[in-house]
Amino acid sequence: MQAPAPATAFDTRTRILNLAEDLLLSRGFNAFSYQHIAKELAMKPAAIHYHYPGKEDLGVAIIRRQLMRLRKWRDLPRVTELTPPEQFEAFVDVYRGRAVTQRQVCFFGALAAEFQTLPEAMQQELRTLNVELTEWLASVLAAGRAANTLHYKGHPVSKAAQVLTTLAGALQVARVHDEQQCQRIIEQVRTELREPV
Repeated sequence: MQAPAPATAFDTRTRILNLAEDLLLSRGFNAFSYQHIAKELAMKPAAIHYHYPGKEDLGVAIIRRQLMRLRKWRDLPRVTELTPPEQFEAFVDVYRGRAVTQRQVCFFGALAAEFQTLPEAMQQELRTLNVELTEWLASVLAAGRAANTLHYKGHPVSKAAQVLTTLAGALQVARVHDEQQCQRIIEQVRTELREPV
């Protein structure tokens, strides 16, 4: 029987990033330190600084990874080949999963609450993430309206922003109460988009 291979720098970076993201979503970015990460991962803070010299670097890495996840997900054939209502449902399922299985808040919402205290580089990355997410959802809504399968008044970008804000709020409510509250809010959004205006 062979001994397990030693952890690579990539593994260590990923473990740090994973834990930092979990802490961000459960406590907020300003409520954890490298000391928290070091203790949880049983490593010295210097090891974290080796991979992410400052907390700003870590924060930027977390947001960029989320942006890469968004880009990868929206470009998957299993997403691009769906009808606009099906794409919307697939997107909503991501939020539902956070409420039901992880009891986590919205990634954007968690950082937006602390936006004024975030380093400028993180603020810029968060804006980029929000713009890309809003534009993608707006394109889905616009395609759905053109096909007469999604219904709403106003501009698709405005409706996308409203939907995203509602879903972020639904996750906050689920954290205080339970996932049923989140489900009710999601169902209301769904109902409004299905009914002709």
